[in-house]
Amino acid sequence: MSDRRSRSVALAVVLAAVVAALAGGWLAVAAIEPPNGREDYNLVGWEVRHFPNKWLYEIGTFLRGEPDEAEKARSLERFLALNAEIASLARQAEQVSWDKSPIFDELAARRRERDGLENVVEAVLEERVAQVAKEVGLESSVPLFPGARWLLPPVDFEFATPPRVLAVSPRDRIYLESTRLLKSDLTLQEIEDVEQRQEAKGASAVVAGIGGVGTYPSVVPPSDDYLDLAETIAHEWMHHYLFFRPLGSRYFRNPALATINETVANMVGRELGAMIVERYPLSTSARAEQANAAETAAPPDQSIDFNQVMRELRLEVDRLLAGGKITEAESLMEERRRFLVDNGFIIRRINQAYFAFHGLYADTPASSSPIGPKLEELRRQSASLGDFVRAAAGITSEADLDGLLAGG
Repeated sequence: MSDRRSRSVALAVVLAAVVAALAGGWLAVAAIEPPNGREDYNLVGWEVRHFPNKWLYEIGTFLRGEPDEAEKARSLERFLALNAEIASLARQAEQVSWDKSPIFDELAARRRERDGLENVVEAVLEERVAQVAKEVGLESSVPLFPGARWLLPPVDFEFATPPRVLAVSPRDRIYLESTRLLKSDLTLQEIEDVEQRQEAKGASAVVAGIGGVGTYPSVVPPSDDYLDLAETIAHEWMHHYLFFRPLGSRYFRNPALATINETVANMVGRELGAMIVERYPLSTSARAEQANAAETAAPPDQSIDFNQVMRELRLEVDRLLAGGKITEAESLMEERRRFLVDNGFIIRRINQAYFAFHGLYADTPASSSPIGPKLEELRRQSASLGDFVRAAAGITSEADLDGLLAGG
């Protein structure tokens, strides 16, 4: 095949991927209610502003050529280092009482440099997630090109601060009654006002931060942690992948399916993230910087097992609520929260809504659901990660999961 014909076929496949991605992005948006309050996050606005970015970059790369592997690695490592510097300077800036301090100029300069690297680094990480996803067998056939195999939808994310989530639960049990995306820049007073309005209705409410959002493109916060970035991007792409399969298309039908979906994304994100870091390692110096950052971020009292504390608290709260002891359960949650804060684990609020929201992820200590252990057993029974994903993608109920475990 001539070089010209090869490039034409490649461009046609890219355009087919754009069409599939556009359809998926707008199908996802159509499933979300439009914002109706001044605190609400505008998903439609996000899609309009950011959907074209990847494809404009891809077309530009097709025309001008892409950076070599060494340049890609340097850009990623500089991006990670800049995120660490920006975080450090931002902490220093909080302690400065005048806006003419050199710290603000340094902070602005680092952010400008990071902004200049974003498109390249996004493309590098999308490429790496796509490569390991292909290696575990998650490609699909492409319409009009029966001999081609492609990741559908393509991996696509944007670096940005994710919105917050308002989670609401009844007070007498832990049950995720509703969620709502809120703007990321709300003040503490605005956050507390939103929670108080819900609690005035007799509910339990919490406004929580999240690590990413499965819009298309997904929202992923900049980080100086390579593994965390890889896991988050893979997690959000897994939501995109599942959206076109039975499990993902039924996400909003009931809490059990949402929990299965989120737990599968967590598990797959961790495995793909570890594969990315192993297959595309940072340089020795960058790995040393990552290790130092992880050590610095560790809580002051490492003798406290956060997961164990939260797991025991969740089980005790379940027991108290089942006995109708709502006030006792709420007092216990606040007592344990203060204990954790005193030992370096900063948590603003723990209540029924906190556990209802974080309990969506059944492989975490905030959950008491049996779904987590069931999915972990399904993964052990699967010959490969790809087999696990394909099996999980077909689940339409918790009974389906039980049937897979039973060999049905």
